[in-house]
Amino acid sequence: MLNTKPLYEKGIIRDRKMLTQSQFSQIQFSSVLHEFEVFYNVAKAINFVDDSIIQLSTDGMKIVVEESKSIQAALYVTRSCFSEYRMAQPKRKMHSNDDDAEDVEQPVVSFGLNLKAFTDCLSLLVGSGYDSNLKIIYKGDGAPLVLILKQHGDDDLVTECSVKTMEPLEMLDFELDEEQSCSKVNVKGPEFFMLLSEIDKNCNEVEVSLSPNDPHFKLTIFGEISAESCVEITDNSDMLISFQSSTTTTNRYNFAHFKLVMRTLALASQVSLITNRNGLLKIQVKIANPDNSDIFVEYFIMSQCDTDDTQDLTDE
Repeated sequence: MLNTKPLYEKGIIRDRKMLTQSQFSQIQFSSVLHEFEVFYNVAKAINFVDDSIIQLSTDGMKIVVEESKSIQAALYVTRSCFSEYRMAQPKRKMHSNDDDAEDVEQPVVSFGLNLKAFTDCLSLLVGSGYDSNLKIIYKGDGAPLVLILKQHGDDDLVTECSVKTMEPLEMLDFELDEEQSCSKVNVKGPEFFMLLSEIDKNCNEVEVSLSPNDPHFKLTIFGEISAESCVEITDNSDMLISFQSSTTTTNRYNFAHFKLVMRTLALASQVSLITNRNGLLKIQVKIANPDNSDIFVEYFIMSQCDTDDTQDLTDE
């Protein structure tokens, strides 16, 4: 087996035991993030469950988590967020009766990862006050995800972590076609976060009403002792960026799910809420990086409905 001396001397990897030179040449994915503090904060915010799916493609990185098949969060780190991005797509056989079927490219690489272990590794340099960058390396099936955290300073401190990967868990495949959606509203992130922050955290449910008529956007809160309060947002509100609705939709959601969304709303520049006729709610959170690139988090939240209706939401 070849040793890692050439890689070590070039500064590509500091621990010779982490990867051999032969292994490095087979790497499927490598990238560099110079501004990774926002990435760390968002990844930590969606860590309401530890098991996650990482999806790597030529477009960027996606991290997906799901709780009780009722709320799903997906963090999108687009390719523009990375200063370096290399993706070697693996090959797989086409399903065909033809024995001479050719290999075709597989567009996405997926694997399971403990998200808490991942964010714990990232926390080692976040907030250090030094210029630093993060290199992410993934060899392929069964290999760990390697993180190389380099802190530029007097000592040029380098920290290397290896996070075990696993087979990806099955998660629901939510679909909400925006062209077929009933309503979509775009609001300013800081104002929407302040609005939800003022809601009683002990409430049980929140009812979201979107309508082409006044009031266009209404949130009704239901508390533990049947107390009810509401907030109405009209189409001339300073909070509103844009609004479209073809019909009135009114659905109730578990407020505990909204509290999970609020972990990223504190960082948001813009928020979109989209619903379809079955009450599936999609919340897209746009978060700006210091380098003017954007990170996105998408939430899918099931409405409070019967089991049979819930099944319909994912079948469409």
